[in-house]
Amino acid sequence: MFRNLLTTRNIPGEWIVESAGSWVDKLSPATHEAIIEAKKRGLDLSSHQSKGIEGIHREKIDLFLVMEQGQVESILLDFPKLRSRTFLLSELAGISYSIPDPYVTGEPCAEIAAEIEGIIQNNLDKIVALAYKFGQ
Repeated sequence: MFRNLLTTRNIPGEWIVESAGSWVDKLSPATHEAIIEAKKRGLDLSSHQSKGIEGIHREKIDLFLVMEQGQVESILLDFPKLRSRTFLLSELAGISYSIPDPYVTGEPCAEIAAEIEGIIQNNLDKIVALAYKFGQ
């Protein structure tokens, strides 16, 4: 969603947007529900494969946005140098709370997707400003 907004709103810069999980054991495709929610938004997750945070170049990333407080704690425990660049996505909307993973909690994927989409859309300028700040 974030990558798509960067494009549609013509945000300048060389953006690399990646998705990584905190507790990923093996590569897995996106869930059927996630593919459906993405498709509703004109996005294609059919070739998406999950990967863990260990599999990305953490030192090159300007900003980490995570869904759950447990993810923040796990990342900072394993990678304490990322403290200044790691935020709950909800923090950008002004209220810090965990956004549940519907795969784990069974909550409706459509509601969670809409919540994430709303936070990203309403706070795009904040996200971009933070990424620019840490990217310098």
